[in-house]
Amino acid sequence: MAVFARTGDQTRTSRRGVWMLAVAPLAVIALAIGVAFAADAVYAHRALPGMTVGGIDIGSLETNAVRERLGTELAAPWAASTVALVDGSRTWQTTNAKLGIAPDIDAAVTEALSYGKSGGIFDRLGAWIDAIRGQANVPFAMHAKGDALDLWVAAAARDTDRAPVSGELRVGTAGLEVTQPALGREVDRVGTVAALLSADSLGDREVALRVRTSYPAVDAGGFDEAYARAAAVVTPVSVHVEDRTFTENANYLSSLLAIDRVAAQPGELPAIPQDAIAPAVRYRYEVSLVNERVASWAAALGVVLDHPGKSAKFKVSPEGVPSIIPSESGVKVDQEKLRAMVLDELLRPATAATRDLAAPAAVDASAFTTEQAKALLPNLVRTSTYTTYYPPSSSRHANISTGASQFDGVVILPGQTFSFWELLGPVTVERGYKYAGAIINNRSDENVIGGGLCQVSTTIFNSISRQGYDIVERHAHGYYIDRYPIGYDAAVFEPGVDFKWRNDTVNPVFIWSWSGDNSLTIDTWSIPTGRTVVISEATQKNFVHPPADQLADPAFPKGVSVDGRDVFRTRTVYENGKVLHQDFFASHYAPVWGGPLVAPDAPKP
Repeated sequence: MAVFARTGDQTRTSRRGVWMLAVAPLAVIALAIGVAFAADAVYAHRALPGMTVGGIDIGSLETNAVRERLGTELAAPWAASTVALVDGSRTWQTTNAKLGIAPDIDAAVTEALSYGKSGGIFDRLGAWIDAIRGQANVPFAMHAKGDALDLWVAAAARDTDRAPVSGELRVGTAGLEVTQPALGREVDRVGTVAALLSADSLGDREVALRVRTSYPAVDAGGFDEAYARAAAVVTPVSVHVEDRTFTENANYLSSLLAIDRVAAQPGELPAIPQDAIAPAVRYRYEVSLVNERVASWAAALGVVLDHPGKSAKFKVSPEGVPSIIPSESGVKVDQEKLRAMVLDELLRPATAATRDLAAPAAVDASAFTTEQAKALLPNLVRTSTYTTYYPPSSSRHANISTGASQFDGVVILPGQTFSFWELLGPVTVERGYKYAGAIINNRSDENVIGGGLCQVSTTIFNSISRQGYDIVERHAHGYYIDRYPIGYDAAVFEPGVDFKWRNDTVNPVFIWSWSGDNSLTIDTWSIPTGRTVVISEATQKNFVHPPADQLADPAFPKGVSVDGRDVFRTRTVYENGKVLHQDFFASHYAPVWGGPLVAPDAPKP
């Protein structure tokens, strides 16, 4: 019986243990629930024990007490703390109070008092455990009152913002004009304000100014390469041929440039960083050379650098004996090769302050050599001569003698055309010409540089025409001048009025002048042409007397007049009995006078 009794006690004990193991967790849970409900009731208007807001202990405090403590220990120190906005070496400093930045106490109180009081039972238990262990900290948020913060950031932006500078390349009056591109800076006001409001401590603080880079329409990517090409082109260049050098300056070289600004296509330029401010459209420059201008420049260089070969000439002694002035070989620039070289070289980067180029050139042989002149000399004779006269005048004599000397000994080769103006050269004071009378628009002008050169052209015309050479261009004077053969003069005026004749024989020709005080003689030298020249007498028609209202000509005395008229003459050139040239020279002369005579005063009675 005893055994059974023990066995029964053990059985009952075991059953109690099993029951207790099953009930214990439930009891704990029930207890926890009870405690939780009790705590919720006790802490309905209190912060959980151990809670902090921004590191400030508010555990177990009621709503008003939490608000008071946060106002004392959070808001007040915060208001007095300084805030520095920093951008490199620049700093803007003030206090939180002046900026109107303050902790959002209402939000902090609401969040702190609601902590651990929502969610499931285990969520709330976990919150309690974290609070008791000091791990329940509610961060405080900031807000700005008024517009002081925005105005402060705007002021910093005004000091900091820098507009981007778009690169520019252009050719102006001073040559190549350049504006280098520059990136801009623009304060990210929204980002800066957000950074100022995101503080997580109560002490003095520094906040970096948020700045974004702004790009111009033409940045370095669309500028640098084109600028390098343009800078290469305007590098002064010295072009030389043998001992002759011409240096071109940057200002002129810039006129050879073609500069275009074009919209950049996607992928043509380096990418802009994503956080930067990009322009609406990006551009790039293209630089090239204008072929036509380069060709024109190369031609001008040729004029300066060419050393044309000089043909042999003749001179005649006072005794009338001809001799030779030797020919000279020259050098001539190859225009096409020079243009191609310039197009290639000017766009290459320059390695020195001045670029040096050797112009491609070739020997320019004389058209009429010394050897040819020597072969011709024994057969040369004076084939014709003609003399004209003029009233004594030192200025007219200077012009006539200077002008005539330009043609002395110049050889006109077979097939070559003599042009008065092409051979004469510039008519300037520096070359010895003076102001004298000339006929312009059928009237005398006594103040013309080189006045009297028509005496030279008329005398040459009369000398060479008698040898039967082909007359290409001849003009009459505006009115008849009685010192010239009527209808057989040759006026010249620049521009547009020239005297030309062509050597249509197989032998070279040259002329030689002799200037007297009031006369000019032109001798023609060659091998006799064997031609016969017949010049008709003048046929005069359509005489016109100066009308009474015609302006007086300053070259004529009062009461002196010359009637206008039409004059016709022919020149017939025979070769081997046949007509070679038949020229018809028509000359229209306007009437001219010095004005009416002044009537003598009537005798007094």
